[in-house]
Parts: sequence; C-alpha cells; structure tokens
Amino acid sequence: MTRNKRKYILFQVVFIFAFIISVNSLSAQKTSEKVKNEITETLKIWNTACKNAKLDQVMPMLDITDGLMVVGSANGEINKGKDEVKAWLSQLFGFAGFSWEMTRIDIDSNGKTAWVFMDGKMIVDFHKGGQKITPYRFTGILVKKKGVWKWRLFDGSVPQQE
Repeated sequence: MTRNKRKYILFQVVFIFAFIISVNSLSAQKTSEKVKNEITETLKIWNTACKNAKLDQVMPMLDITDGLMVVGSANGEINKGKDEVKAWLSQLFGFAGFSWEMTRIDIDSNGKTAWVFMDGKMIVDFHKGGQKITPYRFTGILVKKKGVWKWRLFDGSVPQQE
C-alpha cells in the first residue's frame, strides 16, 4: 500500500468520525428545544393540577405501569404502581394542594424518555387555611406515550440547609 493511499484512507476514517459526531450533535440540538418546551408545558400542567388537588387531572399524567413510582420527601412516602400512588395522592389532596416555585429546571431527553431536575420551593396550601413554603427539589423520569409525556418516576426531597 502506498503512502498516499494510507493518507487517503486515514483521511476518510477521520472524516467519517467527524461527520458522525457532528450529525449526532445537530440532531440532539434540534430535538432538545422541542422536548424542553413539551416537558416545560407538562410541568406547568402538573403544577396546576397538584395545586388544585385534582386527582382526576393528575392520574392521567402518570405512566400507569407496574414501574410507576412516586416518592415524597417524608419517611415512608414510597409508592409504587397505580393503586398505591392513587391512594397516597388521594390522602395528600384530601388536606392540601401542592405546587412548586421552579427556580431551576434541567431537562435531558433521548426522544422517548426525559430526565427532569427541579430546584425551588414547594408551596402547600392547606384546605382549612394557611400555607407552608419549603425549599424543595424533585427529580423525575417521564416517558412519551402516544405523543404525551407521562411521569414514570417522581422523587421529591427537602434539601438540607446549604
């Protein structure tokens, strides 16, 4: 093999790798803004439904599978599957509505699955009056089913004083 032929093959290999990297990067950027907007809208709808303690609006936003998990910030608040999650949310919504002041939202996605991180505050509006505001974070995994983003995992936490 001649020296020029080796250079030509090396050039082709480098070109192919550069092309693949740039195509992957461009396609990720194209879907990223669209997905971010969809997830942001989903978070707004979720926030409103939880604030108004509307179980009938929250349940359709969940991916009703055996893998569904909703974890609250208090000890023992680990609920898996439709029945456990529904019972727990019914109990919570029976005395208060919950919403979040989302000061930081990070979203990543591969197109069918999205990962969300939120940092901010949780606002609890008690039905008998009064309100409690707490620093709060949640992470979540959402899956896209029939064009709609649904929660597969929600994990909330109250951060320690930093």
